[in-house]
Amino acid sequence: MSLDFLAFGPHPDDAEIGCGGLLRKMKRYGHTTGIVDLTTGDMGWGSPEIRAAEGAAASKLLQLDVRESLDFGDCRVEDTFENRCTVAGVIRKHRPQIVLAPFYDLPIGRGLGHNDHYKSGQIVANAYNLAHLAKAPVPGEPYQAKAIYFYFIPPGHMPTFIVDISEDFGDWLDAIDQHQSQFYHPDRPR
Repeated sequence: MSLDFLAFGPHPDDAEIGCGGLLRKMKRYGHTTGIVDLTTGDMGWGSPEIRAAEGAAASKLLQLDVRESLDFGDCRVEDTFENRCTVAGVIRKHRPQIVLAPFYDLPIGRGLGHNDHYKSGQIVANAYNLAHLAKAPVPGEPYQAKAIYFYFIPPGHMPTFIVDISEDFGDWLDAIDQHQSQFYHPDRPR
């Protein structure tokens, strides 16, 4: 299936947080949408099975056409040629018009600067370019998406544009709330 918007997230819940409102708005306008998680989120709260179920529930609320998961290893995501080729293959498979990914130039540390966040942005940005190269060792026909945009812009950086998601705000929050293991874990240290 050819998608209009394809978002990549480091962990199940990141794409929802970073651009879920946009994806829901675009779906309401009749566009096709999808999310690809680069890890199963196995180092976070909950098991990979719980995280997958939460992602599926969030996907229903966002009315996604596609939800896939790769397993680059939670807290082990690296910008390697192999990972670039894997993501380029996903881009070729889904042929999105617009690619969305975490911003790749984040300060290192907990929160936005999580290794998986900025490395995912690097991988997707590099794969976005690799996907159109005919000689790249990537399955599928070469394909160039129209644009790539980044979410999780760090404090102090001015975004290029902002999308008004007021009409989809409730659905966006409901989708994020499906990730109970990450946000409502009773045993979480304070």
